[in-house]
Amino acid sequence: MKRSTHKLEYYILVVVQKLISILPRRITLLLGSFAGILLNIFRPFKKTIYGNLRYCEYWSDDHIDKIVPKLYMMMGRYISDFLRSGDTKIPYRVHNFEKLQNAVDEKNGIIAILAHIGNWEILAQIYGKTVDKLNVIAKPMKNQYVDKWLADKRSSTGVTTIYAQQALRKMMDVLGKQKGVVAILIDQHAGAHGTMVPFLGKDANTVRTVAGIVRKTNCAVVPTYSIMQPDGSYDIYIDRIQNPDTTGLSDDEAIALLQRQHNDIISQWIRNYPEHYFGWFHKRYRNIIGYK
Repeated sequence: MKRSTHKLEYYILVVVQKLISILPRRITLLLGSFAGILLNIFRPFKKTIYGNLRYCEYWSDDHIDKIVPKLYMMMGRYISDFLRSGDTKIPYRVHNFEKLQNAVDEKNGIIAILAHIGNWEILAQIYGKTVDKLNVIAKPMKNQYVDKWLADKRSSTGVTTIYAQQALRKMMDVLGKQKGVVAILIDQHAGAHGTMVPFLGKDANTVRTVAGIVRKTNCAVVPTYSIMQPDGSYDIYIDRIQNPDTTGLSDDEAIALLQRQHNDIISQWIRNYPEHYFGWFHKRYRNIIGYK
């Protein structure tokens, strides 16, 4: 029964993708906005979204009430772009690309840290077309057909998917031997293997893998995110951060310092563009707040 359901979900996805890819993008963005308006009426994940926004204590209740409708609308617009075929031309501007190129030229491996903000999948397209040996870390989806569809979508732009259960060994191989690029989303609850580090000003269970690898290899770290503008174009921001001096620190102390540096960067993105951050749908502070 589950297999039949998964196949049906996959076929629906393929049909929707084909329809969206046929229609002019301006039309699909309007449809995405309309879908977002409908989502705002029913407000799925409302308790989680409001729980996260209020717990951060950065925005007033009035401001939060303005963020949430925009969040749903932007979700619809981003999904409409995500579902378009990879050969569709989407207008974008890349800021500070030279920082990425300089890091590539150093041939010491690169970790591109990402978050669930804007359209992170479009970053794979851009990186894949301009950088050799690009790999993304991903959790396998429950629906194996949709999972393969997404992996094929990435590979069409030169991106290799590394699944989370194989991540550490393969990341070390890509960064160490191949001197390639690994892109990884680091803004979700890390489970049993995470440690508590401030995120948006509040302690949150944070992945250690990236900070641990940076500690071990001193590879380049290139934070990257994309934001859709009102006209439908994207601004893609690339940065290159200086790894902090961890001389004299224990491994745990050094990793915590690196984790905090990375979380602070992502937190600033979110503060600047809260309505573009889809991590609000995720229980980032589980075991701390009740989401009731």
